[in-house]
Amino acid sequence: MCRFLLVKSKDSLMPEGLLKEFAAMCQRSHTPDGDWQGDGWGVAWQVDKSWETHKSLSPIWEDLDKFSTIPRTNLFVVHARSAGFQQHKNNLEFNQPYLHNNLCFVFNGMIRGVKLQRVLSGEIGAQKVFSFLIEEMKTKSAKESLRKLDHTLLNNSKQVEGMNVGLVSDDNFYILCEYSIHPSYFTLQYYKDETIALVCSEKIGTYNWETMSKGEVLVL
Repeated sequence: MCRFLLVKSKDSLMPEGLLKEFAAMCQRSHTPDGDWQGDGWGVAWQVDKSWETHKSLSPIWEDLDKFSTIPRTNLFVVHARSAGFQQHKNNLEFNQPYLHNNLCFVFNGMIRGVKLQRVLSGEIGAQKVFSFLIEEMKTKSAKESLRKLDHTLLNNSKQVEGMNVGLVSDDNFYILCEYSIHPSYFTLQYYKDETIALVCSEKIGTYNWETMSKGEVLVL
């Protein structure tokens, strides 16, 4: 279970300020079972429509000095990880955001007892969810693919405790907010005006956040 933030700005900005607010939130936040959000972090940002990334195994609030090295950008995505299983800790490959061609993906959730007919690539759940979306988007739009993901896992899992997805495709945000328990942890927040759009796992800063509904797919 994790925390994430997606930011898209009309004018380029330095991510440092928002990253510090996000890091402070992550340090205060705990998963429903009491774990920290300190199993590493990652950030992806766009430069001339291409993605650059930085990832670390340190808690995000211990890497504040790294934030100033990230250049001005119109779009960035950051993810702080709380590994669901001990054997999945301390592996930088598991840190998000994940990239594939022009796609950028972040996930927060816990899905138990998944039984699918298809075989999905990936070692951990987040990687397999991204693989599902990549396959679906070969024939469907991003929004349709998120709806298919939601329907498929709700109907082929023992329990979807939470399933939050942030997907960036062609400079648009496609967001899924799904959960069956712990709504205070799994409910996503968003804000949009004529200059900036943000989606976050929790409220940060002084924005007039709006709350996503259970099962909602949002496009920004």
